[in-house]
Amino acid sequence: MVNLRIVARILSSLAFLEAFLLLLTLAVGIIYSEANLLPFIATAVVAIGLGAALLYYAKGAPRKITRRDGYLSVALTWVMFSLVGALPFIFGNAHPRLAVAVFEATSGFTTTGATALTGLDTLPQSLLFWRSLMHWLGGLGIIFFTVALLPSISGGTVKLFAAESTGLKIGKLHPRVSTTARWIMAIYLTLTLLCFGAYLLAGMPLFDAVNHAMSTISSGGFSTHQESFAYYHSSAIEYTAVVFMFLAGVNFTLIYTTVMKHRVVEVWHNGELKLMMALLLIAIGVMFASDVWHGANVWESLRAAVFTGVSIQSTTGFITVDYMVRYTPFVWVFIFLLGMFGPMAGSTGGGIKCVRVITALKVMLSEFRHILHPRAVLPVRIGVNTASPSVLRTMFAFFVVFVVLLIISTLCFLLMGLAPMDALGVATSMLANVGPAIGHQIGATASLNVLPDAGLWLCSLLMLIGRLEIFAILLPFVPAFWKEQ
Repeated sequence: MVNLRIVARILSSLAFLEAFLLLLTLAVGIIYSEANLLPFIATAVVAIGLGAALLYYAKGAPRKITRRDGYLSVALTWVMFSLVGALPFIFGNAHPRLAVAVFEATSGFTTTGATALTGLDTLPQSLLFWRSLMHWLGGLGIIFFTVALLPSISGGTVKLFAAESTGLKIGKLHPRVSTTARWIMAIYLTLTLLCFGAYLLAGMPLFDAVNHAMSTISSGGFSTHQESFAYYHSSAIEYTAVVFMFLAGVNFTLIYTTVMKHRVVEVWHNGELKLMMALLLIAIGVMFASDVWHGANVWESLRAAVFTGVSIQSTTGFITVDYMVRYTPFVWVFIFLLGMFGPMAGSTGGGIKCVRVITALKVMLSEFRHILHPRAVLPVRIGVNTASPSVLRTMFAFFVVFVVLLIISTLCFLLMGLAPMDALGVATSMLANVGPAIGHQIGATASLNVLPDAGLWLCSLLMLIGRLEIFAILLPFVPAFWKEQ
């Protein structure tokens, strides 16, 4: 059975962490001499009060944590952070609709990067910083971030880590999970600082560089400007973003072994990276060829294709061109698939992940060979490892549930009045945490506040399901989850 006191103890610590981040954002408002600091003061008080109440309820909770406790803690943590994170938008009158505020916070923490706000250039710096900070915390994962900083938070970090990274094989750098988390955290922080410095050198203003660095490395997509990267009209800034968006889509363990261990040969033998590069190059090639075929400038076409391709595949979602206007419907298909497949597992990106795609292809080929040779033993290998039946079963379940959720959510959006392409595009974008969608009404540059409240609540749920790779969010809805062992 689930021990709710253990769950409350974990949630209390994380509520205090969110309060600290809110106070950090409050400091940004003070630095920029903002007149109205109440939104973050009030929200920090709410977070501290919630943490204190949970801590009081958790008195006498045992230290041992079960897998069920871990899954429920992770699911409730992301819901709690999204709901509390929405309060600054409500208190700051950024938008009158509650559904919009919750959508914006959920999009921030899940690093989806879709926005339901308009007039971003007029928002206070503190609120813009909060949007980027939500990205940065959610990029690695709230629990992962906490395990790296406070390894003794729960007494069961392995189960919490496993629950948040369901299906995500990030790789172990050390036998201790907390040590692995700190190494990954160090890579994450280093990439963020390098990205920040590179943006400054490329000519981006200081405040924008800080926000876009957090948004880029987390594969988020929130910008400080409504036009996103099209605001700058700078090839230097765009190519800088391309480099760091691509790195954010690479498995962090692979980055560690390449840079710290000098095992460069692993890069050339990594099948998932090869597939990721192949999909990216095909999509860029199709976009470039289509653009040039219709008379566009060669270099401008290449620049737009590279930026759009890397941004969509990494599920960052920055925009320099409206691909629904610039490209033909044939090209839209490649952009759609690129975002749905996503980058590598163990990165900050969303999507299905290339490792699942390549495993599915290998299973299919293995089945064809098995039909021809029924008695042959044909193991499916992922890199140097053989995929166990349990891994293949989990992968199959993921694909089935992903498709079922995609169909159900698309039907729901159709009932809300969206056109078929818009309905499928929004459902896929939310579930894969891409951000920009394929659609005429809700496409690359449109704000999602055109959706009714029911549509925004559905989007928020889909983003959480996609960020936690389906199972962690859906498990508590299974009746067997609450029954005795």
